Amino acid sequence: MILGNYAIAFGQSRSNLKEISGYVTYNDSPIENVKVIVKNTDARTTTNKKGYYKIKAADKEVIQFSSVGMKPVEIIVEDVTKRLDITMVDELNELGEVVLKTNKKKNRYGEEEESMITTSYGKIDKKSVSYGRIKKIRGKELTVQGTSLIETLSGIVKYLGIENGRVRIVPNLSLANPEESLAIWDIDGTVYEYPPNLAVGDIDKVTVIKSVSGTTKYGMRGSGGVIVVRTKGAKAKKQKKGKKGRKKKGNQNNYGNGTVPYTAVKSKTPYLAILDTISGNEKIYESYQGLSVNYSETPGFYLDVSEYFKTVKNNDSLSVKVLSEAQDIFKKDPETLKAIAYAYQERGVSQKAVDVYTRLVELRPSYAQSYRDLANAYIENKQYKKAWNMYLQYLRKGNYILEEGIEKIVYSEMAYLYALKRGAAGIIENAEIKGLGLQNSKSDIRLVFEWNTSEAEFAIEFVDPQSRAFNFEHSQEKDGNRIKDEKLRGYSSNEFYLYDLTTGNWFINITYFGNKKNTPSYVKASVYRNWGKINQTKEIKLFKLKRQNYKMGLLKLNSKLSNSDY
Repeated sequence: MILGNYAIAFGQSRSNLKEISGYVTYNDSPIENVKVIVKNTDARTTTNKKGYYKIKAADKEVIQFSSVGMKPVEIIVEDVTKRLDITMVDELNELGEVVLKTNKKKNRYGEEEESMITTSYGKIDKKSVSYGRIKKIRGKELTVQGTSLIETLSGIVKYLGIENGRVRIVPNLSLANPEESLAIWDIDGTVYEYPPNLAVGDIDKVTVIKSVSGTTKYGMRGSGGVIVVRTKGAKAKKQKKGKKGRKKKGNQNNYGNGTVPYTAVKSKTPYLAILDTISGNEKIYESYQGLSVNYSETPGFYLDVSEYFKTVKNNDSLSVKVLSEAQDIFKKDPETLKAIAYAYQERGVSQKAVDVYTRLVELRPSYAQSYRDLANAYIENKQYKKAWNMYLQYLRKGNYILEEGIEKIVYSEMAYLYALKRGAAGIIENAEIKGLGLQNSKSDIRLVFEWNTSEAEFAIEFVDPQSRAFNFEHSQEKDGNRIKDEKLRGYSSNEFYLYDLTTGNWFINITYFGNKKNTPSYVKASVYRNWGKINQTKEIKLFKLKRQNYKMGLLKLNSKLSNSDY
């Protein structure tokens, strides 16, 4: 038996094994003796004092990382998997409910109970809420139970379960969509699915509302109950405001504290600094070629230089030439090819994007995203018949439409072709597609996010004109089941619809958590205005994500025709 950095592999039936290595950490410190196994095989190892491990596995096998007191992590191996740096977190344990007895008129501190509950949607009269369906906790009653708000409240609020970082406080009544019955958090007037980290000493009071009559203003999002948290900072701000009246809402990002503009986070690399010292297109291209010798295996170098030629030197020709060279160099790397295709699409070089996505279908014929991406590229290149045929091929591969994730996107785009490009696409009417209809066509914006690696972890925050925040978190800790589904079926995208742009600005922020290896991730945002209409427009923006744990402002969207970045 060999322990430490080497795997034990007794079974000889496994084939196409490759070595995978990395570091396992907790709170930025290495963890020793973490068990690393390839599930359903005899391959296993443990981390050393530096948290390092290496093990052999095949595509589609599952590597599990486990340690006492930590939440197990399971990663599906893909064709590009070589390095996996794993961050572990504490395992949450459910605790029983602590019943607090208080006087109905005054609480245990002699303070008069308030008759109204203040929420982000206005005030709720406690008398209108069903008896026993509301619970109020003062900050004085809280003690430190753990590292998160969920853990802190676990001894006081009765959770029926904790699922992927979200809590359930009412029974699940939706078989079709279980997430509808998970609680949401109203933190100082901003709505979250997952609560931000708050120190116990900062909390003034917590109100738990389970009643339908109490959560009706939140719509379907509130069907699983609402946990309203008010901090001492918000209370002080309210008292200071006094008689000055309510602060106006609208064209401001009230929850933008700590948000750094994406352009401010970007840092100039040494090779771009060298190019800055050279003038003349011919000489600067020669300098790039000389530098490329040292960066021949670094995709980010070519993408950075291409963007540099486009935005700094205003030379689209050289920009595309660099991308073409990278396309040849990394022709067997699907993640790099996707980033290159994103760059082509941002620059409007549609045929080049078609070429790359065609190559991706060859490299990843089992990935649902491969067919959708090529079909979408055909639409951009006005090859509507080929686009429709590619969507049909997507369906013939056993994929579906009108569900979640990639299916929603495919349905939307097939419906667009069916409604507006039926003749050009050569669509023949049949029972299978007769029911296709454009959904959410009354929205102001259709927004599609795509990322080049399934390991990318991030949280996208949408702040509406009323300064309410809504979050989509793509991380192993918060939504491991979705990432598992993405890898099994092969997709990395999601779509969103925005409304009410005429009333103010929507702000789109992102916090990047990494991708388990020391390389950047690339996220493409496609912004569709007047979706599904004759005057539909589309704008594509590409973002390179490298700096972690900074909330970056990506987009500011309003009723104006052009989008403006932070």
